Amino acid sequence: MKIRTLIKILLLITGSLCVLSTILQNPAIELYVKPMTVPLFFMLYWFNVDKVDPLFIIVLSFCFLGDIFLLTGIENGFRYVLLSYTLCYFILFYFLYKDHKRIDFNNTDLMYLVIFFAIWTFIAYQIYAVTNQSMGDIRPFGIAYIIILYLLLIGAVFQYVNIRSPKSLWFAIAILNFVISDACFALDRFHIPSLQLKIINSIHQLLAVFFLVKFKISSVDPLKI
Repeated sequence: MKIRTLIKILLLITGSLCVLSTILQNPAIELYVKPMTVPLFFMLYWFNVDKVDPLFIIVLSFCFLGDIFLLTGIENGFRYVLLSYTLCYFILFYFLYKDHKRIDFNNTDLMYLVIFFAIWTFIAYQIYAVTNQSMGDIRPFGIAYIIILYLLLIGAVFQYVNIRSPKSLWFAIAILNFVISDACFALDRFHIPSLQLKIINSIHQLLAVFFLVKFKISSVDPLKI
């Protein structure tokens, strides 16, 4: 069995156990299994590239730290979770800048982008509106976090429409999964506690990191439409 196939099997097993832990509301399973997922994603990345990008390793490290802070429940742990993912997202802005090309939108592209911008702005505002009052003393951090993620998804979608490469596609999908995961987490924690939201968060958090790895190992050549 190839090492890449073995890693994918292990990721499927650990990811399934994390989701199962959420469904069964048994955090003990997730406590032991979840910390294994990011190292496995790193191995998947490592065995698919010729040269490892140190900055991407830092991104994965912040994802790992965010998981650890959330699982261990240390004092002020949630602030550290926000800090870890905020730093992660700031680095992802650098990848947007690094892969940037001259903007070349046609009229159809602009129409779709305006529709996306309007819908995403409405959704982001609604998430803020229903969670704002419950954030308490972390409200400034929460607002900054929402703004950063809001801008990151806009940048990722605009970049994909402009470049249309597998690399930009996986990046946009990864950021979308981060948005879904974080939105479900925020709604569950600060609005209406819900098992369904916890399950969706668990699934999309794993998918977000997986698609980040796909982004780093994908081609920059334009997609054939």
